[in-house]
Amino acid sequence: MSNIDNTQRIYFRNLDILRFLAAYMIVLVHCFFGWETKFGLPPFISSHLSLPAVERLKNVFHNLAFGVDIFFIISGFLITYLLLAEYEKTGKVDVMKFYIRRAFRIWPLYFFMILTAPLISYFFFEQSPDYLMQFLFLGNFDIVNQGMKSVSTNHLWSICIEEHFYLFCPLLIAFLPIKKLPQILFSVIFICILFRGYTALYSQVYGMTIYVHTLSRIDTLAIGSLCGYLFYYKHLRFRHPLGVRLIIYAIFLLVFFNVSYNECGTFFTATMKKYVFILLAAYWAGNFLFNPGAKFAVRKINFLHNLGKISYGIYMFNPVIVFLVLQLFEKLSFQNYFAFLLIVHLGIWLFAALSYRFFEMPFLALKEKYSIIQTGEKLDSPLTETLPLSPLSQGEEAVSEHT
Repeated sequence: MSNIDNTQRIYFRNLDILRFLAAYMIVLVHCFFGWETKFGLPPFISSHLSLPAVERLKNVFHNLAFGVDIFFIISGFLITYLLLAEYEKTGKVDVMKFYIRRAFRIWPLYFFMILTAPLISYFFFEQSPDYLMQFLFLGNFDIVNQGMKSVSTNHLWSICIEEHFYLFCPLLIAFLPIKKLPQILFSVIFICILFRGYTALYSQVYGMTIYVHTLSRIDTLAIGSLCGYLFYYKHLRFRHPLGVRLIIYAIFLLVFFNVSYNECGTFFTATMKKYVFILLAAYWAGNFLFNPGAKFAVRKINFLHNLGKISYGIYMFNPVIVFLVLQLFEKLSFQNYFAFLLIVHLGIWLFAALSYRFFEMPFLALKEKYSIIQTGEKLDSPLTETLPLSPLSQGEEAVSEHT
């Protein structure tokens, strides 16, 4: 029986919550370390915690950067699932329409951020990035070669890597046997392991290469893609007993709070450690989304879903807003961390909501015209509308492509 019902839209609504949580993890990272760089640790931390406790807290905040990998897992999963649905429905993948859809979703806000970089450079004496590299979605390689420069573009490295994945993923499904997809994805993962290992062994300065190079990070998208393939063909199910799930969750928390995700000083930590985080997090996310017996599943649409819809804007705007608020506080000689957090959050949510409603939605409407598989909510729905779920023919919830 076909997975696709032509009368329904594919929409896994609770992915919006994961998307927001991933974006918010990045917000917390930028807030904490932005404040520490400008003013030092907040007094309530430095005066009440011992040095080892402070170092452990800083490690936890560093690990929140793992939110980028959650985005990668979600993106790989969604894109693969939707391309497989298109292939099943039509017998082919329209690669050009896929590229157009991705362009309408990703490019407007991406290029807007690049255009803000000259203003930041002019008014705040920030270094200018290589604009040609940024426009060609090669900004992550610019960072590898020249380091991070502009607060407007530093975080765009992750968008570049996603674009690299989007470039070849539809080609694999369109022109190669579908059953070969897992082998290809495993090959991508293996190549990334070899690249990180070679870099760690033979490069004098390798930290940024392992952090932002495409061959260091695209394996996470490949893992998400593999999950999308397995889930689409019902080879992946989340129905383990509660005791098993709790043990796996406890292991993830133990690792997250005690192991540095970004530390890559040895061959093992540079090559294999990340998969412990990724696989545990993917299992947790899969149970949250797809396990009918999940204890923490969200049954009704709430404000977190709405924040998930604007998560792209949250991710894109947050470093600039954090930077500007810090500049303001420095000029006013005002150092109140809680006031800083309040202003930053209000600014991020305001800009992200306005961007989604008045800047992104017109492009999303254009994107939908090139959709072969209808995804997400209808764009004429109010942002706060509560929508019923339309189950797919196999009884699962549907998926949203608002990535």
